[in-house]
Amino acid sequence: MSFNIIPLNSFDKELKKLAKKYPSLKQDSAKLLDEIEMTLNLVLP
Repeated sequence: MSFNIIPLNSFDKELKKLAKKYPSLKQDSAKLLDEIEMTLNLVLP
């Protein structure tokens, strides 16, 4: 089973704004999404 996490437009907008102040935020959020998707694939076969 495969999952896609689709963020809200408002989340993307805020993320871009915060990424200017915190440069590693984009990488951190991408890593978090990968970990969530991996966990879901392990929990829900």
